[in-house]
Amino acid sequence: MHTMVKIGDTISDIDEGRNAGMWTIGIARTGNMIGLAADELAALPATEQAARLDAARRKLSVAGAHFVTDAVTDCIPLVEGIEERLGKGERP
Repeated sequence: MHTMVKIGDTISDIDEGRNAGMWTIGIARTGNMIGLAADELAALPATEQAARLDAARRKLSVAGAHFVTDAVTDCIPLVEGIEERLGKGERP
């Protein structure tokens, strides 16, 4: 399981991955932690958007995510980095 990656947008996703011995990546902006559709988030003032994003990142980090990013599309470099770390013998 230590060679697998759990990508999720909730605290329970992070818990599941960590409990299984996987690497975990939390998704902040495009996930459930924001609690709004993309157009609803975009309609908020920039300060409110930033505050919600910061809160989502913080919650996922506190939950134990190895990495936190804004969107699933940002995960490829993180997975590549995990592969490099595995090659050096690191585990989650």
